Amino acid sequence: MGKSLNVSWPEDGETPVALEVRAERLSALQSLVRLPAAVGALFSVLPVLLLWRHLDPAELLCWLAARWAISAWRGLEARRYLNAPGTLHELPRWERRYLAALLLDGLAWGMVGALFATPNLPEIDGAVMTILVGLAAFTQVTLNAWTRAQALFSSLVLAPLIVRLCLQGGTVAWLSAGALAMFWLLMTLESRRVESRSLELLRLRFEQARLAQQSQLALHAAEETSSSKSRFVAVMSHEIRTPLNGILGMAQLLEGGELSDQQRQQVDIVRRSGRHLLSLVNDILDLARIESGKLVVDAHPVDLREVVGDVCRLLGETARAKGLGFDWRVTEQLPARVMGDASRIQQILHNLVGNAIKFTDVGGVSVDLSTVQDNRSGALLRCAVQDSGEGIPADQLERIFAPFEQVVAHKVRRHDGTGLGLTIARELARAMGGDLRCVSTPGLGSVFEFTLPLQACEAPAVTEPARPPGVAAQPPRLSGRVLLVDDSMVNLLVATTMLQRCGLEVTTAEHGLEALEQLRGRRFDLVLMDCQMPELDGFSATRAWREEEARRLLPRTPVVALTASAVNDDRDRCTTAGMDDFLLKPFEMEDLLAVVGRHLRPRPAARAA
Repeated sequence: MGKSLNVSWPEDGETPVALEVRAERLSALQSLVRLPAAVGALFSVLPVLLLWRHLDPAELLCWLAARWAISAWRGLEARRYLNAPGTLHELPRWERRYLAALLLDGLAWGMVGALFATPNLPEIDGAVMTILVGLAAFTQVTLNAWTRAQALFSSLVLAPLIVRLCLQGGTVAWLSAGALAMFWLLMTLESRRVESRSLELLRLRFEQARLAQQSQLALHAAEETSSSKSRFVAVMSHEIRTPLNGILGMAQLLEGGELSDQQRQQVDIVRRSGRHLLSLVNDILDLARIESGKLVVDAHPVDLREVVGDVCRLLGETARAKGLGFDWRVTEQLPARVMGDASRIQQILHNLVGNAIKFTDVGGVSVDLSTVQDNRSGALLRCAVQDSGEGIPADQLERIFAPFEQVVAHKVRRHDGTGLGLTIARELARAMGGDLRCVSTPGLGSVFEFTLPLQACEAPAVTEPARPPGVAAQPPRLSGRVLLVDDSMVNLLVATTMLQRCGLEVTTAEHGLEALEQLRGRRFDLVLMDCQMPELDGFSATRAWREEEARRLLPRTPVVALTASAVNDDRDRCTTAGMDDFLLKPFEMEDLLAVVGRHLRPRPAARAA
């Protein structure tokens, strides 16, 4: 097992990875010290037994005691190193201590070959030589990861023996000395090869670990940044939607009153400006969802002819008011109903057609809806929006799909906009399994084409009942008592007026505690509950009332969440708190009454006198 070191930046210019590699190598060598120490202790007995009758026993015992002391010291050094919480700056000192212990061990064994010679007893001399050679060979197992250590120990063990054989003279002695020198050289070369390979493996391991750590830190930082940005976008969206609810609601209420033509035009400007601001907020929210990977696509059966027709009828009036031609075609091969997200398809088409009208001054805009067959993807829906506008240079075609980018001709910005529409449109198309591309010729116009997988279905399409253009929807007549809870006086005024116009009795509360008091005092048919309020928020108030209903065995009162937060998590919080429905601010009168109508009964028609 490797020793854990506290990594600190080296002072001598060596990279941290190189120091970590050296530390790991020393840890591996120190962890193996017990094995060579035990083997060395056993081997130490052999020459003593062989030479006991032929040399001075006192010298042999002194040597044996020294050998065992050195082995014990090496074991203690290894234990001390492996248990010490050192730093990389202390690594050179530990390496020197290791080599010093190894030096003493090698010198002790070298004394056997130099001083304990028995030339007149070749059998014993050969046995001692075999012990030393075996001991040197054993370093290929325990020391080959560090050539310096292996060469130091094996040379100290064999060099005295080689020198003695050379001085002894004779053919056999010289051949033996040459063989031992060759053996030492081969061991050193092999140790160098093994060391190079092991160091490379260790280096790769530590570099990979560092890269993984850096990637993890970068990922964590990116997640923190994304989370902070998402929280900022969510808070800003809430803070902008709250006053927008008052602006758009009041504008709609004013439109239903007695106004002069000039006043009606002014109210219409206020309402259209508010809707434009709301579209910008929605675009920024969509971009945040795209970047965080939280974009939601809700596929259901849709009638594409009606989905595309709604957008084309609306924007066709805008094109004709600008003096442009506008037409749209739908192929007869298109199935009556397909699976798709109607609102997202309309969002893409609205962006493309709106851009085409904005950037076209002369000529016209056309929309073509058809089907194509792809060899890999199968049947595809193809929607092409063509204009005769100024066109886009080839080097700008990808740039227009980047967030907040626009093609600016002659360094003059001619058109308003955030530059988010095409970015969101392409990402929406890709989220639904398709793509968005552009082909353009400067001076002649552009064609934006998006494709989506085409999956026919038999289920009835989800559509809203159409209303003739220019005819205002008549509010339905409903019956019941409604508790409206909101901390904004403007929102209370707007929603109260909308509800009263369809015959409902409305009671208001400004926070959750007041709402609970109202609910305990009388029976309501419906509660419209704002989520973010002082004193007690809508989530906590709803949970408290659900618990009280269960405790008092009361019938369940429907609670509809009114929230300015467009974050998907808030929908889950509403459901978890016990709310029955969800309405996003700002809302139109039709949106509010549609939600209320799902929970209240219609008012009976008055009898004729």
